[in-house]
Amino acid sequence: MEKYLPRKGFANKFGKSLSSLKSSMSKALQSNTSSNKNEFQTIDSSPLPSNQQIQRKSFDFQSSKQLQNDVDILKELLNKKESLLMELTKRYREECLKFDEEKFQLNQIIQQYKNENIQLKKQLNMQ
Repeated sequence: MEKYLPRKGFANKFGKSLSSLKSSMSKALQSNTSSNKNEFQTIDSSPLPSNQQIQRKSFDFQSSKQLQNDVDILKELLNKKESLLMELTKRYREECLKFDEEKFQLNQIIQQYKNENIQLKKQLNMQ
């Protein structure tokens, strides 16, 4: 029976492993956050009235914080999915071993019945 490894299957299907997907997602979101910070600094140097600057900074800070929270949630979800995938892989392997063992035992029983059948036919022919 061919053994299927979900991690390799995932990598073959999507071209990346889960860890590289998590890594690239983190990098993309971090670069987005850093570009937002650069944008915030550019906005800070603009000649807006101070009340508008304060409101803008507050909004930008809240947006940045929300993005970071979203990143943390996504990382947590990815970790849960990866754990679930590992657990399912373990169960799959256990079931495959169990199936192979049962198949082996059934094949032995079939062979035993075939041998008994041959013996019974010989006995019938002798009578």
